[in-house]
Amino acid sequence: MAFRIRRHISTYPVTTFFVVAYLLSWTAWVPLVFSDWWATWAPLVLANDLQTMLFIMVGGFGPLVAAALVTWAIGDSLREWAGQLLRWRVPIRYWVFALLFPAIAVIVASAIHIVVFDGQFDPPSTSVLLLYPVLFLQVFLVGGGNEELGWRGFALPRLQESYSALASSLLIGVGWFAWHLPLFLVSGSSQAGDPVYYYALAVIALSVVFTWVYNETGGSVLATMVLHASVNTSGILYLVGGGTALQTALPNGLLAIVFFVAALVVVAVYGSERLADIDTPERSPGGQ
Repeated sequence: MAFRIRRHISTYPVTTFFVVAYLLSWTAWVPLVFSDWWATWAPLVLANDLQTMLFIMVGGFGPLVAAALVTWAIGDSLREWAGQLLRWRVPIRYWVFALLFPAIAVIVASAIHIVVFDGQFDPPSTSVLLLYPVLFLQVFLVGGGNEELGWRGFALPRLQESYSALASSLLIGVGWFAWHLPLFLVSGSSQAGDPVYYYALAVIALSVVFTWVYNETGGSVLATMVLHASVNTSGILYLVGGGTALQTALPNGLLAIVFFVAALVVVAVYGSERLADIDTPERSPGGQ
């Protein structure tokens, strides 16, 4: 029985990864969707926002744990998989891009809001700017960056063995977006109140940009973690009402369009097959 299960996982590793990631994450998140009912039966579990955020953060490790489990189950090297975190010797321009691109995108979306839609310029306070590095580090470790060994470190290189880089990006983008769906119904999550359609466009477009960074850096998951942390933190820099404005339709839509345009530029410049000037990174040998 165990042999047959492993053989099935080896035949469909990416599908198994997504199923396990959803199962692990949604097990933590779905009770939060029904928090009012749940609190009636288990008031000590979901008694306050702090504990709710703890459940959200625990669920965020679903892709990482799923990737580790499937990597082990199919006989691939866990060391090689995790070793993608150590690929830091990449050209400095990619670190600059990972750190600054999301902030620039937010500022561009803000500028459009101000110039075209008469938004009121409201720059972030000094305290917000000082808080940025702290939030960035938190997101890098437990608020998004921790997902990258799953999406890019596991699923992307395997999908690129059978599909183009663009098709692989779109497949991951759809799965990445859908994985977040329960959080749209959880009060206190960063997705609560976001227009779902704009969020979907932004995530799918960003998936293309993330693939470009991963492929151009020879498979550096560390670089995509930095980019992920920057994306999730940069919203507080929005120049028309701050990060909370991005939970309304117009700012959210403008930022999604900026990300979409960035994805189009990547495809136009680098081509859909590899989304890079170099060959796509090869993963370590093992189960297929």
